[in-house]
Amino acid sequence: MQKNWVWLVKEIVEKGKASWHHIVLAGFALCILGATTWLLLPWQSGDELSASFIPSATATRTRVNVERKPTPTPFIPTATPEPVIHVVQAGEVLGVIAKEYDTTVEAIMEANGLKDAHLISIGQKLIIAGAKRTPIRPESSTPTPTATPTSPFPYSAPIPLEPRNGAEFHGREAPIVLQWASVATLKDSEWYEVRIWSEDPDNVSRFWTKASSWTLPTSLRPEHRRTQYCWSVRVVYRSRSIIQLSPMEPSRCFYWYLW
Repeated sequence: MQKNWVWLVKEIVEKGKASWHHIVLAGFALCILGATTWLLLPWQSGDELSASFIPSATATRTRVNVERKPTPTPFIPTATPEPVIHVVQAGEVLGVIAKEYDTTVEAIMEANGLKDAHLISIGQKLIIAGAKRTPIRPESSTPTPTATPTSPFPYSAPIPLEPRNGAEFHGREAPIVLQWASVATLKDSEWYEVRIWSEDPDNVSRFWTKASSWTLPTSLRPEHRRTQYCWSVRVVYRSRSIIQLSPMEPSRCFYWYLW
């Protein structure tokens, strides 16, 4: 085929019969001839076509940026420890106080701005810095209040004053006056009740007065050479019945002689 194209071109040129149309056709034929020759040359020379490079698909690790949100940490407020306060008692010094709390004198002085370890006073409040323990006070240091019993009576007991316990009186005409401490100004129908007896405690004589003293009447004069008398006093309410308004003090006794 290649020889036919070459011959045709030569024939056209040599004979001079070619027109412009034949010249264009001849040029186009030469282009086709050149392209065909270029394509066929490798096969004619025995060269092998090189394999085209086709890149193989390789898996590529793709880094995905994941937005990480920080995990909120719960805030737990911690209580601020209160300072240990010590109230200075009588006879205490800083050395004893520091030993009780297992700390040092210097730490207590620095916490309280003290310049002299001996200048502390009773009742002074000290901040105990570095306290490692709380001192154990003896139970006897804090007195336990004693409950005061409530009296069921509106008045306290009249306290006997005279005569003294065991006193002696001589003579049938001896004046004997019983006296006691006044408890209050008595109201209407309120009286001091004087109780007196001699040998027989069941044979009690009762007398009532508004005053805080009472004189023994002659009807109680002794019949024997020596007679012991005992007496006591209390506050009562006198109406149709007698109501006790005060406790009764223990009785007192005296001796009355005929001579």
